[in-house]
Amino acid sequence: MKELNLNFMTLSFLCLLTYYLFRVGAYALARKYVDKTSEGSALNWAVNVLVRGGKEMEFSDYVTWAGFCVFLYLV
Repeated sequence: MKELNLNFMTLSFLCLLTYYLFRVGAYALARKYVDKTSEGSALNWAVNVLVRGGKEMEFSDYVTWAGFCVFLYLV
């Protein structure tokens, strides 16, 4: 049972890491190209959607990461 719990926690950690990396990466890439695309084009629309969907890391995100890592350490 302990092995199953450890596998679940590892999978949860990897999913959380992937989620944050996607959001931060999408935000960074979209921010780079939002000013370079012409207004009204399909690419400009897609980049604007990514900027609204992505976000920069905030203090609360770091607290979440720290709490999750402490939880993994204690389990």
